[in-house]
Amino acid sequence: MIIVARITPSSDAGIAKIPLAADFAKTPKGRRLLQVAVQDRGSIFRPYLLPPEVPKDRVQLLKHAFSETLKDSEFLSDAKKSNLNMDPVAGDELEKIISNLFRLEPAFGSKLNEILR
Repeated sequence: MIIVARITPSSDAGIAKIPLAADFAKTPKGRRLLQVAVQDRGSIFRPYLLPPEVPKDRVQLLKHAFSETLKDSEFLSDAKKSNLNMDPVAGDELEKIISNLFRLEPAFGSKLNEILR
């Protein structure tokens, strides 16, 4: 298999020789389309959600517990044994991505829809 580009939003030192797909975009609009259609979509693929009425202190507690779990050596060892890729997106970052999706300009959303058909 020959990897020609990565769709991740940033470089990884381990595979720095493989260019980012965004490097091939010719315009800022092209880079933005790639970000929204591929990178952001991949980041929010399997979110953990809570209903809106959960108290803020409980949300913070759950975010912290989840974050700590993802640092736990036993958990990470089990994940590795199960061939699970652990590349989580923090809750605050997830909120930002989703908020940005709801703020897309209508013309941009139409263009994105056209491309993804």
